[in-house]
Amino acid sequence: MPQTNGANYIPDRTINFNVTADEGNVFLGVGTVDLPEIQKMTDTLSGSGIAGEVETPIPGHFQSMESTINWNSITSEAITLLQDGQVSLTFRIAQNEINASANDNKVKAVRIHLRGMVKTSALGSAEVNGKTEQTTVIETTYLRIFIDDKESLEIDKFNMIFKINGNDQLGGVRKALGLG
Repeated sequence: MPQTNGANYIPDRTINFNVTADEGNVFLGVGTVDLPEIQKMTDTLSGSGIAGEVETPIPGHFQSMESTINWNSITSEAITLLQDGQVSLTFRIAQNEINASANDNKVKAVRIHLRGMVKTSALGSAEVNGKTEQTTVIETTYLRIFIDDKESLEIDKFNMIFKINGNDQLGGVRKALGLG
């Protein structure tokens, strides 16, 4: 449980954020970002002694995770992401938290690293005095989240890593498979 020094902080909203491409630390001007949905893979368990069926999660395995960048306009940075191979991005988010016990709020820093492969890039539409709303969809294979510089989550599909608050959820599986 996080230490709050007696304060009752209520998560409020994103104050602002930025996105950089890790290759060259290039700032990407974007409109919004849809971060991936984390959904565990499941299978149906049924049989003797079970009253019906139960969807059970497969430890440390996740369904496809997509991240979407929604651009305000067509940019060379968005086009560059279409290159073959992995893309690596960092999202930095400043979140406001309201202190319900006092008059002060605090800013919480969230940093998200993701890697993956671009699946689609829709160029959007053109209209007078309007945004083109180009989108880039990335199949996310690596996701790492830090909250106030503390690692909260790491999912690395290709290296069979799944950690929550530094606790390795797949260490026993990798060991059983002779992977370390």
